[in-house]
Amino acid sequence: MKKLYSTIAYCSAEDGPVARVILLTACCLLLIASLFTASISSAFDLESTSIAELKKMQYAPDQILVTFKDDVSDSLKDQIHKSLGALRTRKSYGNFYHVVTVTEGTVNEMVRAYAHNPSVKYAEPDYFRFIYFTPNDEFYSFQWNFPQINLPSAWNTSTGSGVIAAVVDTGVNPNGGDDFGGRLIQGHNFVRNTEDSTDDNGHGTHVAGTIGEETNNLTGCAGVAFNASILPVKVLNRRGVGYSSNINDGIRWAADNGADVINLSLGSSTSSQTEEDAINYAYNKGVVICAASGNDGEDTVGYPAAYENCIAVGATRYDKQLAPYSNTGVALDVVAPGGDISVDQNHDDNPDGILQETFTRFLFRYYWDYYYFQGTSMASPHVAGVAALVISIHPTYTPAQVRNAIQSSAQDLGDPGWDPEFGWGLIDANAALNK
Repeated sequence: MKKLYSTIAYCSAEDGPVARVILLTACCLLLIASLFTASISSAFDLESTSIAELKKMQYAPDQILVTFKDDVSDSLKDQIHKSLGALRTRKSYGNFYHVVTVTEGTVNEMVRAYAHNPSVKYAEPDYFRFIYFTPNDEFYSFQWNFPQINLPSAWNTSTGSGVIAAVVDTGVNPNGGDDFGGRLIQGHNFVRNTEDSTDDNGHGTHVAGTIGEETNNLTGCAGVAFNASILPVKVLNRRGVGYSSNINDGIRWAADNGADVINLSLGSSTSSQTEEDAINYAYNKGVVICAASGNDGEDTVGYPAAYENCIAVGATRYDKQLAPYSNTGVALDVVAPGGDISVDQNHDDNPDGILQETFTRFLFRYYWDYYYFQGTSMASPHVAGVAALVISIHPTYTPAQVRNAIQSSAQDLGDPGWDPEFGWGLIDANAALNK
């Protein structure tokens, strides 16, 4: 458009009225042509459309691919394009097929129209394709649990950016070699009522690693939602024990301090109305709450997982069978990898636990390493991490919608539909993002 205005500006009075009329007419025609071109160009923009939306669409809304039979002349191809209302066409590299621009939203109709023409070998949509992200972390190949829940595909859509995941546990220790890339935000210690929420047990750090360990940094392990922020809330002591009062306060505090997701890899067999009130408080503030079903191998889900507004998570092994320790029952919602360190079913010469960085403590010293843990405590943060992925691309989703996305997309295991051993099934991160 700048060039058109420039042409008008340099048409002086000395050129005469006829010249000015010719130039102005030419400019108008060019302007009309540009507007017409704009009108037939699709509003679709591959660069600005989100990956999540592209995955839902599956193919370009304004473009199809047409392959003609070998003996069809170029002139006949042009006639067919014109008769079917193609907006624009271009030949592929080597002229093996034509890329045809169509009116947005008419892809299926135009594919059928071209396919029915006797000169066309076949026609199809122009499908989107995506990179398959694989972290370069040193020990990612030992994290069998992530491919099992379809995380590599999910990471092409969401990595948890903008989401705060609270780890209500023994705290989180940031002093390892693989940390959280500056995403560990100020938490609280309800055991000592201080701001120092540093883990002195190792459990909370391992759990937090599964949710959001620093990823693709050539070091250690990967995390499910590795761009989410981690909010550490210490409610259990160095022995992994704590009062329900501290847990209740931790849940409420997390909800009041920006948590979108709360993970509770803790519990026991007894219910508490005060605790359920805290769960409901967080839920009503829009927080998704995930909790471990328990490691007693019993047919009753523990608390807090059994409360209505918690997503109760059981544990599976490498072979997708229920882990022998995992609690089951009517309150169970889904299962996720929790591991079984008594076996090596994938034959990688390591126990089939859940690998993450954490530490052991002996005589006041911390010994950092990458440890295989097992338990529903390890399964629950997988679900919390997937919830963070869902919220990141669907920030207006309610806890009920996030829960539905996770449950309705789960891989059905056991009896068809819901059952007390697997709930709705094994979580599928990528499928949940498309709900």
